[in-house]
Amino acid sequence: MKNKGTIIAVMNNKGGVGKTTVCLNLGAALANRGHNVAVLDLDSQCNLTNMLLDPKTITGTMYELLTNRMDNPDLLGHPSNVRNMTCYPNAEETAALEVDLLANPGVPEAYSIIRQKLRDHLKNHHQFTFIDCPPNMGLFAVSALYAADFAIVPVLAGSFFSLEGLLKAGQLIGNISEKANPDLRFLRLLVNAVDMRTHMGKVAMAQLQSRFGEGQVFKTSIQSAASFQQAEYHRRTILRHAPNSAPSKAYRELADELMGILELETTES
Repeated sequence: MKNKGTIIAVMNNKGGVGKTTVCLNLGAALANRGHNVAVLDLDSQCNLTNMLLDPKTITGTMYELLTNRMDNPDLLGHPSNVRNMTCYPNAEETAALEVDLLANPGVPEAYSIIRQKLRDHLKNHHQFTFIDCPPNMGLFAVSALYAADFAIVPVLAGSFFSLEGLLKAGQLIGNISEKANPDLRFLRLLVNAVDMRTHMGKVAMAQLQSRFGEGQVFKTSIQSAASFQQAEYHRRTILRHAPNSAPSKAYRELADELMGILELETTES
């Protein structure tokens, strides 16, 4: 791998496909292996922030950084409740910033704001950074892609609407890579909430692999399981809440697969 860290945006133009869950648990699987991992919460719903941090310990968020109330990224990264994982938290107030940032003449490149303020810091301080994007293609999702090296797009198995979001996300990633961020590459789509024990689960996986090709879909898929909701209730990763479960095994396998893909990508580039 490169000497500097790798930034991965996790995005889809649809909510409920598991972006936050992927950032949390894939990041945790790598952190458990001893890697220095960061997660950056760009979704103003703040679900990732709330899973990893005690609100009373948060001294600065993306809101302060984006409104120039904080200039030092070192003050933004907070040790999380997962060993080897740093959380860059968000605040609900960022939901109202998008229009102001786009209209403010003092922000000449609003879409580059995360790249300008955080990219170098993240790459210099963390081996892996996962950016949890909002469920749209607005300013913050685009700014994440401007800052990222790679993009992962989670998709729900068998969901037509999730697939539509995937196609739009793929077009956006391609456009930004071509016109604004030549460092950005689409990594893989990740199939979430699939039950390979059922006929429909097998059909959904076969359709996705046929449509997008083997090199565009992670071989590892994430099973649907009630343990995800239980882990969320207890503010834990699935690896800590149910370490011997099938979903935990899948995330460990996904971490291995990701490492292999990144080694190949950086060798060929």
